[in-house]
Amino acid sequence: MHLTEDQIRLIRQSYRILKPEADELSEKFYNDLFNRMPKLRAFFPQNMSDQGMRFMAAIGFLVDNMHDEEVLNRQLEHLATGHAPFKLQPAAYREMQEALIDMITTALGAKFTNEVELAWRSAFDQICDAMIEKSGTTLPA
Repeated sequence: MHLTEDQIRLIRQSYRILKPEADELSEKFYNDLFNRMPKLRAFFPQNMSDQGMRFMAAIGFLVDNMHDEEVLNRQLEHLATGHAPFKLQPAAYREMQEALIDMITTALGAKFTNEVELAWRSAFDQICDAMIEKSGTTLPA
C-alpha cells in the first residue's frame, strides 16, 4: 500500500478510537451499506453479529499490516477470492468505501479532520482497486 508515514500514523491513531466501538460501528456500516445498495443484503446472513466481527477484524488486520506489502497483498487476495463468486461490480466496492468513510466520520466526530479523511480515502481507494482487480471485476475506464 502506498501511503505516507503520516497517513499510516493518522489511520492507526483514529482506528484506536474506533476499535472499542467495533460492534456498533459494524452495525452502522452495514445498515448504511444496505440502505445505499439494498440488493447487497441478500449476500449476507440474517444475523449479522459474526459478519460484523469478521469485518472489523479484517479492517484491523489491514491497519496493523500497512507496512508489509506482502502480507497485505495476501490478505487482499484472500478477501477478493472470497468476494469473487458474488460478481460485485466496482460500484458496490465504492459504495462500501463511502459507507466506511461515513462510519468513521460519525465515530470520530471533530477528530475526523481533512488529513484523517484523506489518509483513509487513500487507503480505501487502494484496497478497493486491489479487491476489484483481484476478484476479476474490471475497473471502469
